[in-house]
Amino acid sequence: MQVNMELETEAWNMKNKQVGKRKGHLLLVPCPLQGHMNPMLHLATILHSHGFLITITETQPSSPVVFPPHRPDFLFESIDGLDNSPSEIFKGDVVTFLYTLNTKCKAPFHDCLSRIQTNSTQGPVTCIIHDAVMFFSVDVADDMKIPRIVLRTSSATNFYGLSLLKQKGDLLAIQGTVKHT
Repeated sequence: MQVNMELETEAWNMKNKQVGKRKGHLLLVPCPLQGHMNPMLHLATILHSHGFLITITETQPSSPVVFPPHRPDFLFESIDGLDNSPSEIFKGDVVTFLYTLNTKCKAPFHDCLSRIQTNSTQGPVTCIIHDAVMFFSVDVADDMKIPRIVLRTSSATNFYGLSLLKQKGDLLAIQGTVKHT
C-alpha cells in the first residue's frame, strides 16, 4: 500500500507540476454513507482545484459504490478497523453503525495518519476535514496537533427534528452542553 501511495503521489506531482505551488495536504475523513460521501467529494474537488493535495480515508477499501474509480487526482488511504464492511454493519441502525465506526477506527486512523506524516514524498497533513459523525478523528487530530475542520452534512430536516426534540425536552444528550448567549 505504501509503495502504491508513493507512486500515486509522484504521478500527481508530475501531472500537476505543483510540488512547490501546493497550498497544503488535506486529509478528509468522510462517513462511508452515500449522503455523506457526495458532499465530501464535492468539497475535495473544489479544494483540489485550488491547489491542495487531497487524501481521503476509506473504511471500505476500493468500494466502487462509495469511491468512484475516476478520481485519479486524489490519494486514498484505508482505515482497516472494521471486522466487516460498512454495508454489512449498517442494517438500518444508525446509532450502532456510528458507534462501531467510532470505536473501531480510532487506532487504525492514528496509525494511518502517523504513516502519512512520516512519508516525505507527499508531505505531512496540514489539516484534517472530517464528517461530524466521524468523531474518532477529533482525538487523533488533537493528539497530533493537526488543525481540523468539521463538515456537517446534515439536512435541514435533521436540524428541524433536533429543534422539535429540544422543545419537547427529549434531547437529553445535548441539554446542558449548549451555552446560551
